[in-house]
Amino acid sequence: MVRYKNRYILCEIIYTDNQRVERHVTDYMVYGAVINALQTAHGDFGIGSLQSSLCVKYVNPITSMVLIRARRGAHKMVQSALYFIKKIGQYEAFFRTLHLGGTIRSCCKFLIKHHKQMLPRLLSECKNKEEIRKVQEIISSYSDEYKKEQLIASF
Repeated sequence: MVRYKNRYILCEIIYTDNQRVERHVTDYMVYGAVINALQTAHGDFGIGSLQSSLCVKYVNPITSMVLIRARRGAHKMVQSALYFIKKIGQYEAFFRTLHLGGTIRSCCKFLIKHHKQMLPRLLSECKNKEEIRKVQEIISSYSDEYKKEQLIASF
């Protein structure tokens, strides 16, 4: 059995209107935007080489984080196509690549570290206690998943 080597691209969606409101962005909307950008940048070759491996694994509309999987080697086409994305669904936005990893676990580790660095800024932008609670729940869910993965890996 052959192991498929993938790369995971962790991106942040930055909205051009600079408002901190929760938008209803789904994985299908992000996937469609990436496919359209691939078609624009690399044509049929880009679509054909990534058709079987391209997948949006994770989308968080609150923190605007996206995790995209692509096969190793062709991930460079995805990274270059991300620059052509100007709209996701009905929202004007673009991607900022934060991390490129070989496993979901490495991206999760980076995301926890990134959120710890961003926590003071995120909490200062919250307007009420409900928003503060939401931010804390999201960050704790990442760390809980990471602890479970470490426990399973130790056996």
